[in-house]
Amino acid sequence: MILVTGGTGLLGSHLLLELVRKHEEVVALKRPSSGLEEVKRVFSYYSNEAEELFRLIDWVDADLMNYAEVERVMIDIDQVYHCAAMVSFRPRDRKKMINFNTECTTNIVNACIEMRVDKLLHVSSSSAIGKAPEGSPADESKIWARTKTSTSYSVSKFRSEMEVWRGIEEGLKAVIVNPTIILGPGFWDRGSSSMFGRVAGGMRYATPGVTGYVGVQDVVLAMTRLMASDVFGERYIVSSGDFSYREMLEMIAGALGKPRTLKPVSPSTLRFLSRVDAVAGFFTGKRRITGEQAKAAYHKARFSSQKVIEATGMEFTPVEKAIEHVAGYYRADHPRF
Repeated sequence: MILVTGGTGLLGSHLLLELVRKHEEVVALKRPSSGLEEVKRVFSYYSNEAEELFRLIDWVDADLMNYAEVERVMIDIDQVYHCAAMVSFRPRDRKKMINFNTECTTNIVNACIEMRVDKLLHVSSSSAIGKAPEGSPADESKIWARTKTSTSYSVSKFRSEMEVWRGIEEGLKAVIVNPTIILGPGFWDRGSSSMFGRVAGGMRYATPGVTGYVGVQDVVLAMTRLMASDVFGERYIVSSGDFSYREMLEMIAGALGKPRTLKPVSPSTLRFLSRVDAVAGFFTGKRRITGEQAKAAYHKARFSSQKVIEATGMEFTPVEKAIEHVAGYYRADHPRF
């Protein structure tokens, strides 16, 4: 039996669909307050039997910060995919996010050891990969260290990885994946999918920072192949290609039939807009540009997926094709955009 955390998110929902399609017995954890409509929407993108497939999942309410609850749901579990994580770039969420991402991973690792789970696959992030020399792609050997552009999210993912490595030292069979920015349909109002809405809404400016991107189905494929393999005690970057934010947004604009040329934004202008947004956020409770995001917008990071290619034999979908795939679902869900 397979346990999945974070099943109500973009990656988790696609993973659940793949698992039930393969006739696996699946238990998915969720918070009591979490809705499941977005998961059902993702299922409907790929199957005419979405409702039937969705009903194959055993949804269980559990608090990942409560060890007793985590251990309870591990009974009879053979494999665990740990996809759950909090993502935020707001200063007020820093402590909460670092604590949640680290502590829930600690609980998962400890419960896997205690309940003798066969294998754990932990979803980390490329933000937990260390820097490579300028212009060179980073690989799994690069150890993360805090820099001026490090986000609180990267801190949380690094600390979470340390818990997994600790579990491995204690005898747990575990493997880590480090995806770059994941591109997939659904969840349009948050995460990477929100880029499509911003571009459709008339975005005019972009920054030159560089990072990696990968289609969600490629991430799922890498995860399931690694879980089925004899590999453990390793981590794998999962990325299809590196692009600047400007290149990425212009490709999305082209896929949505919007003007492709975006204007550059200087660092000083973005810092100013971030401060203005902070003042506005004090009154509205919402922020669109945080200081962390402003710094990261000019950071350039490239990544190598050679290790996971050699381990799994997979071929990555080109980023341009992944964008077209997502844009098609966006247009279908927003016929008036």
